[in-house]
Amino acid sequence: MHSNGISRGHNGDSRRSSMVDATGRFCSQPTTGSPEILVGLCYDDKHEVVSVCIEKASSLGSENAHPPDSFIRIIGLDEFSTELSRHKTDTVKHSTQPVYSHHCTMRFSKDKVETSTVRVEVWTVTGILRRKVQIGSISIGFASSTPDANEHWQQMMQGAGITVSKWHAIQSE
Repeated sequence: MHSNGISRGHNGDSRRSSMVDATGRFCSQPTTGSPEILVGLCYDDKHEVVSVCIEKASSLGSENAHPPDSFIRIIGLDEFSTELSRHKTDTVKHSTQPVYSHHCTMRFSKDKVETSTVRVEVWTVTGILRRKVQIGSISIGFASSTPDANEHWQQMMQGAGITVSKWHAIQSE
């Protein structure tokens, strides 16, 4: 960690700065501009469950346009992308910076957790007909969609029951 609060990768690239949030957990801070979501992960090997906390999102929609209604779908997948479980947050109305504070658990046995994936999908509800539109997703785990997501899964596995929270850029559909 450098004195300016920004951690550096192995090749010297700047990464998101980190902070301790109000609950005392260590998490990265959002970047500005592109849509992101703050996801907390914790693996309880005694009970063989992954706890997923969808905390909040940033930069959904434009501040100048009508702020969107949004919700998050959380899907647990095995190594063959077969759906094992599905959860959904409540819809947050009229916000480009929605706070979901949604917690769910997914059962992944010790021998399968390394080859499992949690997919987090961001949806908006638009128009008079209230049409649902997926604006993007992030996959964390075996089939991670980014190196940062893979690193988050590995940190969760090594965390010994500690929740690890990270901001993830939402990958456009």
